[in-house]
Amino acid sequence: MTTETSRAPVPRVQLVIGIVRRSNEILLVRERLGIDGELLWSLPGGGVEDGELMHEALRREMREETGLLVGDPVRTAFLIHIDSEQCPSALAAAFEIDEWSGEVAPRDDDIEQAAFVPLPDALKLLGELDSATQREPIVSYLTGDVAPGTTWLYRNRGMEERLVARW
Repeated sequence: MTTETSRAPVPRVQLVIGIVRRSNEILLVRERLGIDGELLWSLPGGGVEDGELMHEALRREMREETGLLVGDPVRTAFLIHIDSEQCPSALAAAFEIDEWSGEVAPRDDDIEQAAFVPLPDALKLLGELDSATQREPIVSYLTGDVAPGTTWLYRNRGMEERLVARW
């Protein structure tokens, strides 16, 4: 006789990331993303809640983190699929947004600052992200080193981040 052990389902994590441009500037947010909780700059975005579609979550997250009202995405910038111990099969989708209005004024307590930053300066700031999983897809897309819609697959164990495939 075999005994089946039931495992509690692991929730799937879905994230959305917004790319908003103003001339030669890109919108960044500053929050505690560092390994030791240091403040770092990144693109705005966050989790998709139950019952939300990605474009709805993107509008909500952009409003919370930047204060801007954004329209629907116009194209997929990149996708990241991450298998890690704490979040098996997490999926992050980054989207370009052309329509937006309002003033930059974060409403999320986790966001220390939001600002449009000239692209060369933004690339330097984004290059300081501790995690290759966060840094590589963003910087590669914004520099034009990869095509829009590129998919990145990472397997992360402990402190080791490994790019498994990219297409």
